[in-house]
Amino acid sequence: MSFEAQTGLLDQVDGSAVYKMNETKVISSVTGPIEVNRIRNELPTRAFLDLNIRPAAGVPSTRENLLQQKLEKLLLPLINLNLYPRQSIQIVSQILNNEENLNFTIIEFTCIINSIFFSLLNSGIALNSSFFAISSSINKSNGEIIIYPTNTDLLNSISNHITVFSFKNGKVDELIFSDSLGEFTEPQFLNILEKSANEIQLNYNKITEIIKKSVKDDFIWKF
Repeated sequence: MSFEAQTGLLDQVDGSAVYKMNETKVISSVTGPIEVNRIRNELPTRAFLDLNIRPAAGVPSTRENLLQQKLEKLLLPLINLNLYPRQSIQIVSQILNNEENLNFTIIEFTCIINSIFFSLLNSGIALNSSFFAISSSINKSNGEIIIYPTNTDLLNSISNHITVFSFKNGKVDELIFSDSLGEFTEPQFLNILEKSANEIQLNYNKITEIIKKSVKDDFIWKF
C-alpha cells in the first residue's frame, strides 16, 4: 500500500495538504509567519511554533498532547525559525479519518508528519531540510517487517515503528527521528531503518511530483 497527497486545498491559510495512507486521512494547514497572539510567545531570535492536532471526533486529549510534544521535537530543528523572529507559525492537523485502534498512534502520526511537510512546502516557509516519515510493524508470528501497516497488521504485531528521514539531492540522507513501541531486537530495528529508507527512495519521484504540482498550481498566475 502506498500513499496519496494533494496540496493547496484550503483558501484561508498560507499552505495546506491532505495526506492519505491506507484508510487514515489527515489534512494540515500552515499559517504564517504572523504576529504572535500572546506576548509571552514572542521570541526575540526566532518564530514561535504553534502546533495543534485535532482528533477525528471529540476534543483533543492526552493522546493528541503527546503527539504534539513529539511533533515539536521533530519540527523545531527542521523549520528555519530564525528567519522569522518575534513572529508565529501556526500549524493545525485535523484527523479526517483514523483507521487504527486507539492503543496505537503510528499510522496517524505518520500521516500528520507527511501532511505537515507538504503543507510547509505549499506555504513557502523556509526549511532546513526536507523530510518524510514511514511507518512499519513487526508481525508477532513470523517476524515479517511490514511497511505501511494497516490496523489489522498493528493488532497482529509485536512492535510498531515510525522513522523520519531527511533527503537531499535526490537521495535519502539522515535519520532525524524515530519512535517505537513494543519488543524488537537491534538487528530487526536496523532492518526497519534500511527498509524505511529504501521505501522513501522508491517514492522519491512521487514525492517530488507532488511538490512540483504544488509549485505549479501556486504560481500559475505568473504565466
